[in-house]
Amino acid sequence: MRAGCWCKPLKQVARHPGPLGVFFRRLAKRKNRNVAVVATARKLVTIAWPMLKSSEPYRYAQPKTVDAKLSRLRVKATGQKKKTGERKGLKRAASYGSGVRTRAVKSIDALYQSENLPPLPPLKAGEQAMLATHGVSAYAESIHQARRVARQSKT
Repeated sequence: MRAGCWCKPLKQVARHPGPLGVFFRRLAKRKNRNVAVVATARKLVTIAWPMLKSSEPYRYAQPKTVDAKLSRLRVKATGQKKKTGERKGLKRAASYGSGVRTRAVKSIDALYQSENLPPLPPLKAGEQAMLATHGVSAYAESIHQARRVARQSKT
């Protein structure tokens, strides 16, 4: 393995809007970037170990990426793709016919329920205080709400 290639995933953490991204950016301002990378890697490991022990999913994951990953796993395991498009009985999106292309993003709770995964446990008081202190509470609330986002153009 080449030197330094273990930290490539941590470049993505720097752009993540969740608590790990905030931690990395705050530390990178005060310290050397390499120190921030190592500290964030250590924090990832200390978060991952209890998650693996309790079989709990990461609560600040972006629903769009989790849905894509679970879809790829489902197709590999079963060969079945989920039906796409509007279900019967549902209203069309407000942007229908306007020329603006949008995509529905499920809430993280609805995503876990549709994939038959256990629901996320409620936030503890200390975790809520930490989110409010670092200004991440809006992101934490947004992943629990379904929304529509603009599609990226193919150009």
